[in-house]
Amino acid sequence: MGKSSRYSKSKATRHRSEANPAPKPVGEEQAVPIPPEVSRRMVRRMAVFCGIPSGLGLSSFFVNYYLLVNHVVALPSYFTLVESLTLFGLGFLGISYGVFSASWDPEPGSLLGIREFRRNLSNTLKQWRASAASSESSGSGESQT
Repeated sequence: MGKSSRYSKSKATRHRSEANPAPKPVGEEQAVPIPPEVSRRMVRRMAVFCGIPSGLGLSSFFVNYYLLVNHVVALPSYFTLVESLTLFGLGFLGISYGVFSASWDPEPGSLLGIREFRRNLSNTLKQWRASAASSESSGSGESQT
């Protein structure tokens, strides 16, 4: 008896909350979804700018092992570490560059996306600054009581 009554109560609560959604605060902007073509463009760029360095980082272990075992080149022991960390670091940066270098407009941008990167990063920084300024101004009024 306990499980069914709990289930029915939670189900009734869920239906009530879906019928009457919570009101949004005044002045809060509604989130706009990313258009599918822009999303695909971002994913493609992230796959290229992150996937290539990360793939090279993984393959560097095998290549360096082959070179050491077959006595092709005498590599210092730290070389593989530095090489793989550098390539994985480039892959990590490639994720962000892939998002920011994609054109956020419906029409595609340039091949490398340098102009789009500058514009999108600038827009993001402006938005963060405006958001921080608005949260500071709303927070400072409450603390002066």
